[in-house]
Amino acid sequence: MAQFWLRACGAVAFTSLAIAPLFAQPLPRAGRPIPVFAEPPTPLPSRPQPASPTPLTATPGPSYAAESSTYPIDLPTALRLAGAENPTVNAARARYREAVANYDRARVMWIPNLTFGPTFFYHEGIDQNRRGDTFSVARGNFTLGVGPTLRVNVADAIFFPLVARRGVQSAESRSQAVGNDVQLQVALAYLDLLEVHAMLAINADTLMRAEQVLDAAKIGAKAGLNKTAADANRASTEVNLREQERAVLRGRAGAVSARLNQLLMLDAAVELTPLEPAVVPLVMVPGDLTIRQLIETAVRARPEMHAATAELEAGETLVKHARTAPLLPRVQADFIGGGLSGGINDQFGPTRGQYNAFVGAAWQLDSFGLGNAAEVRARRAGYDTAQFRLQEIQARVSAEVAEAARTSGARFGALGDAQEAVRQAQEMYRKFKDIQFGMIGPKAQFDALELLTAVQALNQARASYLQQVVEFNRSQFRLYAAIGQSAGSGIDSAVTQPLGVPVVPLLPPIVPAISDKKP
Repeated sequence: MAQFWLRACGAVAFTSLAIAPLFAQPLPRAGRPIPVFAEPPTPLPSRPQPASPTPLTATPGPSYAAESSTYPIDLPTALRLAGAENPTVNAARARYREAVANYDRARVMWIPNLTFGPTFFYHEGIDQNRRGDTFSVARGNFTLGVGPTLRVNVADAIFFPLVARRGVQSAESRSQAVGNDVQLQVALAYLDLLEVHAMLAINADTLMRAEQVLDAAKIGAKAGLNKTAADANRASTEVNLREQERAVLRGRAGAVSARLNQLLMLDAAVELTPLEPAVVPLVMVPGDLTIRQLIETAVRARPEMHAATAELEAGETLVKHARTAPLLPRVQADFIGGGLSGGINDQFGPTRGQYNAFVGAAWQLDSFGLGNAAEVRARRAGYDTAQFRLQEIQARVSAEVAEAARTSGARFGALGDAQEAVRQAQEMYRKFKDIQFGMIGPKAQFDALELLTAVQALNQARASYLQQVVEFNRSQFRLYAAIGQSAGSGIDSAVTQPLGVPVVPLLPPIVPAISDKKP
């Protein structure tokens, strides 16, 4: 007892010494303002005024391309990299591994835990025995034990592994859905890259033709053969517009390359270029299937549908768990063996062996059953939510299939007219070229407007033709993904459709300039 009082007095003295400085400062009297500064504050030094900014026109414009390099890539390589390096795909796979680990943990709920370790107990003061007598005593003991312990809710042990298994199925399907979505994004980004480089080829062909017209207009102006004095200006305007278009297209190519680099986790400073310059229609989904057949295939194969179905089944299992939980017991079983050493007044005796065993089962009604009824309603609401989500996903899948199928059919149907438009534009340009560059006679005149009109029409027809082909390929990839397939699995089996007119123009022929001599 004396030791206890010595410890208590020491604690009080230490506390007094700790808080004494808090009361050493005299409090300010009422009515007197509390001083804030002992001396007038020193004024801050004046901040120097910033120099006036340099006008943007005083420095050369940024290029950002001095250290960039290019790297050719094809679509199969891009799709393989998307499945191996994309962090979104890897994160989905990690969530699947997490779900598998949770399922493994739920399956071993029946296995007891192994508990071991020492315990120390000490009591000093009044105590009471089983007869009710009170007395003062100082006693304690030290125990070292080890043994299995089991605490399990039978309902949890039965139903939670089933819920966890549905979680594994859902995570696996979602991982597949993420992989399909990323591969679709890579395929669409590659098509964007292919399209912009094809546009650059069309621009180069158009620019070359416009420059030929400009050269001819300049020679015709010197020779007095132009129909109007503005022919050279018209041709020069067209050349400048095409050069401006080329600069914009190069910027778009770099932007699309950066987006593709992001998806493939490649160096963003390297500009990707398509390995194959040709642009051809790719048929990945057979055209003899109806939209209803495609929708039925998508409903059966889409991983999003599988994930939503697994979550619905998990919700149904949780409803069964809530209904069954009051009927199944909570089981507890303990067996601890070891040694105990105890005594009076800190005088512990030798350690002697002991063991304790306990087995029990208990049924529980939460809040006299009202809590269980509320839990059943909550689990039922979660099941209904999963059912509505499944219906929502099914509607979205059906809409994606129908949209992609109709778009693909419309784009494929427009290919014939697009090819014919390019043929007619090429023929119009050929006729105007033969007339203007092969003019003879004393009254012959060079008309730049006719040639420039033909050049513009040919450029527009080729751009529209390219757009139809690329949009058809986009819709095919979207349709293939909409029926639950990955782009990487369909690229090898895709069928190339032959075209009568190439989408990307060949090198334009060198047209001789008109003679500067008067006929």
